[in-house]
Amino acid sequence: MIERAFAAAFFTLCLAQGGAAQAATVRLDDSASQVFPPAAQWNWAPGSLRSGSQNLHMNLVVKVRIDTRALAGQTGRVYMVLPVDNEGQVVAEWQAEGRLLGGRLVSGERALVYSGTLPAQMLEDTLRVRLTADARTMSDEARRLAFHFEFDSP
Repeated sequence: MIERAFAAAFFTLCLAQGGAAQAATVRLDDSASQVFPPAAQWNWAPGSLRSGSQNLHMNLVVKVRIDTRALAGQTGRVYMVLPVDNEGQVVAEWQAEGRLLGGRLVSGERALVYSGTLPAQMLEDTLRVRLTADARTMSDEARRLAFHFEFDSP
């Protein structure tokens, strides 16, 4: 009986807040983006043998093409997301050449890359990305990092 009363109260609360503006997060289509080189390799950090560092680096260029047609004209924020990786933490640092913001994020985080009104067709930029990971947490298998972009509207 208590559960039913709680459910009814929760439902009433949701209805009461239904008219208020609520933020929404939408995953954006970036399938037209390209990564160069397409099959990059991890390399030891400079001086790692002498210093005992276990850091690996990978440098990439990403031609970001985010399809914004479905949300054209809406105002909000676009975030780059790097989901948690089972093989350990990956740090991504990047510089943008155009409309997007440069920044840094760690596996499991998201970072702001754009704030404002979305264009009618595509949000495009070129990012120079440096990835860093600890060699002790890496497997010998090739792995794909699954970055994606999300849009938050107010």
